[in-house]
Amino acid sequence: MKEQPNTSIEAWTLFALIHRDLDDKDYRNALFLAERLYAINNKNTHYVYIYANCLFQLLDYSASYTVLKTARSIPCLNLFAKSCYELGNLEETSEKQRFYWEEGSQALRIALSMDELPDDIYWGDELASAAVRHHMPSKASLCNLLGDLYVKLDNIRAASIYYWECLKQNPYKISAYTKLCDIAPDCIDFNTAKLPQDIFTDFELATTDLSKSQHSYLPPRPSADVSEINFSEDLTSSSVQWNSFSVPDINDDYQDITVGQLRALVRYSPKVIEDDDELLHTEYERGDLEIKKNTIIDSINHDIRIMKAGEAYKNKHGLHKKPPVETPQKLKVELTQLDDDRENEYEREKNLYESICKTTPPRVAKSKSEMDDDPRPNKKLRPVSSKAKNQAIDGYFFTQGTNVYKNQQTDESIINGMNKVLQALCIIANGYVYQSFYHCEKAALELQKLDDSQYNSARVLCILGKAYYDAGDYQSARAFFKQAFVIAPWYCDGVPTYSTCLWFLEKEKELNVLAYKMKDNRSHLFEAYIAAGNWTKCATGSNEATQWFQKAVRLDPTRSYAHALLGYEEWEKGNCLGAKQHFAKSMIANKRSYIGWYGLATAYQGMEEYVQAKILLFEAIRLHPRHPVLLATMAEVLFELEEYSEAVKFIEKSLAIRVSTANEKFKQSIILKLEMEEAAEALEEEEEYHDDSISL
Repeated sequence: MKEQPNTSIEAWTLFALIHRDLDDKDYRNALFLAERLYAINNKNTHYVYIYANCLFQLLDYSASYTVLKTARSIPCLNLFAKSCYELGNLEETSEKQRFYWEEGSQALRIALSMDELPDDIYWGDELASAAVRHHMPSKASLCNLLGDLYVKLDNIRAASIYYWECLKQNPYKISAYTKLCDIAPDCIDFNTAKLPQDIFTDFELATTDLSKSQHSYLPPRPSADVSEINFSEDLTSSSVQWNSFSVPDINDDYQDITVGQLRALVRYSPKVIEDDDELLHTEYERGDLEIKKNTIIDSINHDIRIMKAGEAYKNKHGLHKKPPVETPQKLKVELTQLDDDRENEYEREKNLYESICKTTPPRVAKSKSEMDDDPRPNKKLRPVSSKAKNQAIDGYFFTQGTNVYKNQQTDESIINGMNKVLQALCIIANGYVYQSFYHCEKAALELQKLDDSQYNSARVLCILGKAYYDAGDYQSARAFFKQAFVIAPWYCDGVPTYSTCLWFLEKEKELNVLAYKMKDNRSHLFEAYIAAGNWTKCATGSNEATQWFQKAVRLDPTRSYAHALLGYEEWEKGNCLGAKQHFAKSMIANKRSYIGWYGLATAYQGMEEYVQAKILLFEAIRLHPRHPVLLATMAEVLFELEEYSEAVKFIEKSLAIRVSTANEKFKQSIILKLEMEEAAEALEEEEEYHDDSISL
């Protein structure tokens, strides 16, 4: 095997933590850490393998297949073949099945022909495998899993307790913190709870036990001379440019990726070639807020049942004509204007794809006075240290041999590497918590601290895209989602929101490319159906979008977004009952998403049931207090209820976030009504005073 250059301590720290999570079956946290390792160097076959292995363990076979397609180590080829096997099983046509299975067999043949594969079996390696990796699950992993189960049981209070306990045990369990952010509106006040800077704190040499418990194929040796994670300076609010949405502008010099470049992703496909016991036994009751939400949902379901009974009575007695039964169509996603002559353009497209991957990600634009100062330092290697120092670090991470060089200097180097990983996780956790609470500005500024390799990763870019989307800045959100999809088309978490942004912006061609690229991703069919529905809605405006969203709901009824999209489709058709049913299902699927609450509120608003709309809007605004559309809609409902003083407050809050001519006019209408009401009250008081004077 060829000797590889040394790697950094922070990379080795990540490598060890990922394997620990894989052994504990905490795959989602392992994936989160593996993304950081992959961001350091996506050409290192060891990093590629462990990242793809996390994806494979999460059954995301399309992602592991794509990541491993050009990797040429024996473990990578083996895992690639396994991905091909699973993808073939998912396919419906024999042609596609054979395609994947033949690719897998070719990869295995290449692996069998490689010199690194020993001819003889070493039984010592085989018999030592259980002792080297087998261990009991950690308490942190158990708490993390228990928190997930309580979320499924809708016991948010108990879930939060176990997530906090998980983080108390192991601050590297960042997935527990992101899940806390997701459930926070119903159980946590982050003004009093611990923030990332309180959890992801540096380890101290005096209080950190680096000893090992009493009870191969490895990456390059760790070295104190190599540093692979760097940070940018803090950006203050005064040093960045702002737009009309009161969110940071992205750099003016960010070159947008064209639809033609995106299309290259579709056409280019590389070929396979060479603890507290009492806590754990305590049951926690559900909180008051969860019970209150259930009461509201029960009331809505009762209302829906009454409406359904009324509709059934009218149909029975011929008062309504039954709608025609929809015949399922053969739904297809076709790529428009695609040349079939691919072989001649293979090299050109390969170069184009590689150039896309090198595109600088969108950064927050600095003010002109700051333009000349780049806050992102270049990576610099430390001066070469003594051989003994690296041997000491080498001895710490590897089990073979004795650690004869262990000393305080070695411990300091190891803790420094651990702390760098923790600092990067803290920045991402901060960005995630700000995005979860819809602070777009804070999320954008926080994530700028990451260096380019960590910043230009799909998860970070999708956090930013979601933040801008929730702020109503769809153009900026598109830039982040598009960059994320180009550099990691297997990472599909942001695709539903990305496709909705493109629908809002009427980017039909780009939406077509996105939907076409997604149609063959059997591991992310839910996201593919949402993208196809949004493309159909944008391209044809037909009812076909409804059928795509229905496919998404049938595939996974536990995800709220497809229910909400179906609700809007039914509302546009004038089907009030259908809209209410879908929005109610969206709320039940995710009681902490403002989209379902707002959608149902607009349905009640359209039916002129303003009291019920007001109740639902209050919850939507509690979840997302900074959305200008929600605030303006509440003003409209209060206007209809003749609560003009409150209506003025909400429309002013909306206008403070986003200037709107229509809302400015609406504000004047409310003020006029308020003045008329005050004048009427003043006149009434004057008449009462006059009547009292006469009686006296």
